[in-house]
Amino acid sequence: MKRYLQFVLLLAAHSIVALAVHLHAYAHDDPTVKAPPRVVAELRPADIANPKGDGPDGKGNTEDDTWQFWFELIHAKGKFARLSLHTAELSAQQRKDGIKKKVRGPIANMLPHPTDTEGWIYHRDWDGRFDGIWADRKTAAILVHPYTEKTDPGSLAITYKVPASGRYHIAGAITDLQVAKGKPHDGVRWRVEKPLGTGRYEVIGTGGPIGDDVGPNATQFGLRNVALQQGDLLRLVIDPGRWWGTDLTRIDYHKIERADDPK
Repeated sequence: MKRYLQFVLLLAAHSIVALAVHLHAYAHDDPTVKAPPRVVAELRPADIANPKGDGPDGKGNTEDDTWQFWFELIHAKGKFARLSLHTAELSAQQRKDGIKKKVRGPIANMLPHPTDTEGWIYHRDWDGRFDGIWADRKTAAILVHPYTEKTDPGSLAITYKVPASGRYHIAGAITDLQVAKGKPHDGVRWRVEKPLGTGRYEVIGTGGPIGDDVGPNATQFGLRNVALQQGDLLRLVIDPGRWWGTDLTRIDYHKIERADDPK
């Protein structure tokens, strides 16, 4: 036992010395030592639950916010519009009944924890019971449910506004929470892309389907050394494929890391 403890202490001492040397190299800009990536942003439930956003205008989901929330136009693929209504700003009566001829209620009623869930939806022709991008406060989960228009399925998306030009690592994981078998269920797909304007975009990565008995129920992705410019929007799309009805998706994490040294 005594010799074992001596060995453990010696190993710890070597580890401390190695760490000190490594930190010294960072402090003195040693070119032979590559600094680890730095997380510059990670999507959190609070980013969705807060109707004011983090931009100076305090309106939420506008151009000055770090994270923004969208839906893809069903009849103009590649074009997205902002989700325009935050459920936290609805009255108690609207939350119970919805908005007549515009938003179906009860709001969040078909999600796991309706009274503990807030999120972004659209202000008209919308099923507010589950379609939208949500923060579940009870489980600290980020939930996305694609929408439908006259039985046509539509994608939802989350964008990150790039603060500075450089190279970035983009990572994430998603889980299909409503696995169903057989037709018409065809799983969920993910896509990371950079919008180029007028409905054009550059696909950075894509995957799926997951869930609904057509693939694994969860997946992770990692996209490395992606060149981005200040002001670019980096868009994560949750695509329901040909069917949207059992596609409640949890975003387990989504983070952006700086891969190079900012100039």
